[in-house]
Amino acid sequence: MWRSYFQPETLAETLALLRAHPGARLVAGGTDVLVELGRGLRPTDTLIDLTRVAGLRYIAADGATIRLGALATHNDVIASPACVAGALPLAQASLEVGAPQIRARATVAGNLVTASPANDTITALVALGAELALAGRDGERALPIGQFYTGVRRTALQPGELLREIRVPALGPRRRGVFLKLGLRRAQAISVVNVAAVLAFDGDGPDAPVSEAAIALGCVAPTIVRSAAAEQALVGRPLTPEAIARAAELAREACAPIDDVRGSAGYRREAVVALVFRALSRIA
Repeated sequence: MWRSYFQPETLAETLALLRAHPGARLVAGGTDVLVELGRGLRPTDTLIDLTRVAGLRYIAADGATIRLGALATHNDVIASPACVAGALPLAQASLEVGAPQIRARATVAGNLVTASPANDTITALVALGAELALAGRDGERALPIGQFYTGVRRTALQPGELLREIRVPALGPRRRGVFLKLGLRRAQAISVVNVAAVLAFDGDGPDAPVSEAAIALGCVAPTIVRSAAAEQALVGRPLTPEAIARAAELAREACAPIDDVRGSAGYRREAVVALVFRALSRIA
């Protein structure tokens, strides 16, 4: 367990502590890191608690972009009209995380940094096309969320960096999305498979063709993946039942799942087809 515990009050102080203690772990909600430490995963002798750092807990919307600070919780997202209207898949994914008590403490940034392919909010944010602001000793850099993950529980964070802000393009009037999760029970369950779909339409009517498509799949590969084949099959045509069925079948091609205690690889492939079909049908 840890020997040193720091509670900085500014971002600059936090970054200085990270430089001074390269092996330190950051604590925001603590719902992942404390479980990992209890299991002996990624041990450390130093914790840096972010909860007193000024200006990190916020959700702000400027019309085109929704910004989440590093300390924004899942309950903050659920309670935010801007997130429900402009980032619905993220709000739906946040509602699926843990129990109410967990959602009141757990941060979305923490869910991203834990980097499990079963983490619900990652799938939603990949489909939404989020960008991450990473702060470090040399300033700040922006990284598309698809480039943030390098493997199971591995990210592109450099030593001394932290995830300061999540930037989500708002859906707008012609862009719609949905998140769906399959678990072994209705609540407090790790995903067997999860899916997020975000589509843009070239027009307002039921026959309007799809102009852009993003279909993200969780729990079927070492990281969250997108189904390029399914996306390409949707673009340029209306979202008809036939197009939906075709895209759902093609989504299977993006899967490279494993067998584990929650489900077999074969079951996950079939579940992906069903969830993508259901997600696209809801958007239609």
